[in-house]
Amino acid sequence: MIKQLKIENFKCFDAETTFDLSKVNLFVGYNGRGKSSVIQSFLLLCQSICHYGKLHTLEVNGEYVQLGLFEDLLSATRQTKSPIRFKINTDQQEGHDVLLAYEEDSDAERLGKLSELNVDGMEYLGKTVSSLDGTKTLQVTFESDRYPEGVNDILKKCGYVAADRRGPVLYEEKRDSNPNNPVGKNGENVLNSIAKKKELQKEINHWVGYIMDGGGLALQGEKKDSAVLSLNMEMPNSKNKRSFKSINCGFGYSYVLSIVVNALTMEKGTLIVENPEAHLHPAAQLRLAELLARVSSKGIQIFIETHSEHIVNGFRIYALRDDIERGCDDISIYYFDENYGINPLKVERNGRIKNWPKGFFDQFEWEMTEIIKLGSKIKTQ
Repeated sequence: MIKQLKIENFKCFDAETTFDLSKVNLFVGYNGRGKSSVIQSFLLLCQSICHYGKLHTLEVNGEYVQLGLFEDLLSATRQTKSPIRFKINTDQQEGHDVLLAYEEDSDAERLGKLSELNVDGMEYLGKTVSSLDGTKTLQVTFESDRYPEGVNDILKKCGYVAADRRGPVLYEEKRDSNPNNPVGKNGENVLNSIAKKKELQKEINHWVGYIMDGGGLALQGEKKDSAVLSLNMEMPNSKNKRSFKSINCGFGYSYVLSIVVNALTMEKGTLIVENPEAHLHPAAQLRLAELLARVSSKGIQIFIETHSEHIVNGFRIYALRDDIERGCDDISIYYFDENYGINPLKVERNGRIKNWPKGFFDQFEWEMTEIIKLGSKIKTQ
């Protein structure tokens, strides 16, 4: 598990910014204040490992994220082009402290080139050291390709469900996918993933029906020679148990399916979900939080960017439930306020948040107050 992340000179993070992490990590707050940038720091490293098999090149435009040029990643407030730095602390024996620094690759402006690599206190990049009088030069060479494999393992297994995931489709072509993120960030391989995990199809069906308050799914085309898969949905309370093609069942089922399949097919690593609440009724959001809480208790570290109080409250509720091996101290919440402040919120053992800041999910109370105030001025018959 990743216990701490430090970011420096990356997008809105100029000075070194520290995030103490837990088994469940929730990033909430105002738009455009850095929530996505924290997520992107992980995704950049993950896609670089998946693409190159090592961390010597930072892939700015890859399978997970496409962020333009390397210079677009640098903090706008820096006066010089100093490197981007990521520091990662983990709970594993090999690779428990990792420092990665990247500068722009002079041969490819869309790539970053590793300029510093320190793993568990050992430098893994070559350096040139000059003598005091400048007459002699000593070349010190380190085996930069042989840093501990555990560093790759930290970042390789990363399931990612993007905010703009795919809605319902008529069919999906049969194909292979990235084993590190088999569902695809937009859910483009979700049916292929279900087809390859026959032993989980019943459980997937159960959770979709539970979250959506009824309904079931049936995968079509698994045994056919055709090169496509399709999905039929049995809607709740439909007469004669009639099933429908997924394209006629709304976005909620398709949006939640990508998350459910990712959660149930991952065996270890990190699961990152953006806006899990999209297209979901508040009750469905709460049940989805239950699934993710249960998954986190089995060793999957969860990162969520959300604007939903139901998602946040769901994790607080399920941390208090006796049937889920998860406690309130396993939850980290970071609130990004309107002034670019980053506020770590402490979830107490009783599920309460003592340091509740202004602007943190208090919009409903403000709206109700405003309705009562304005409504009191109107005469009723």
